Amino acid sequence: MGEMDIRVIKTIESIQESFLCCLSEVGFLNMTVKNITEKARINRSTFYKYYADKYDLRDKYVDDVITDFVDHLDVAFLQMNEITLESYFEDLRNSLEAFWGKQREYLVLWSSNLQERNVFEEMIDGGVKKLVGEFEKNPNIRKTKRPYFSLYARLFLGNMMVSVRWWFTEGRQVSSDEFTRLMILHMGNGIYDTLRDGQQR
Repeated sequence: MGEMDIRVIKTIESIQESFLCCLSEVGFLNMTVKNITEKARINRSTFYKYYADKYDLRDKYVDDVITDFVDHLDVAFLQMNEITLESYFEDLRNSLEAFWGKQREYLVLWSSNLQERNVFEEMIDGGVKKLVGEFEKNPNIRKTKRPYFSLYARLFLGNMMVSVRWWFTEGRQVSSDEFTRLMILHMGNGIYDTLRDGQQR
């Protein structure tokens, strides 16, 4: 990667960080390009080199956030015969810690009125697509379950996202190790068994 590429990345990151700050301070509706450029300490021409307007910035930024979330959403448990603390702890903890590292970003985006974009729901939708794709490839899940794939995926993602939001707000004192343990215990006794057990009936 050349020096120019690094400068471009840093500029975009600065614009996105300024966008996030402006969301917290004035909200999306009241935000202007001037607010963003002043906070990022760049001129308007630099902003317009990468984005058409604040809506274009919103869409590209949110799309990146959703893509990153889906990339870090772990689905290794679907290949396991049984979910246990020993078999799944490390994989799930790594995934949850990646989300924890985005805590501030997620909370601002989840609580902001972004007009036509609901980041919390879009994260669930993106995760559902990933899970359904994994269900379809998994030989251990009978195809007779196909009509319910999106339901199981949505139940899992909805539960997980509500739990993560709780962790970020009310449960901040809970360590990543403890939260991972709680999630695994819940997964092992919930939707995972419902999905897998049905194949043998």
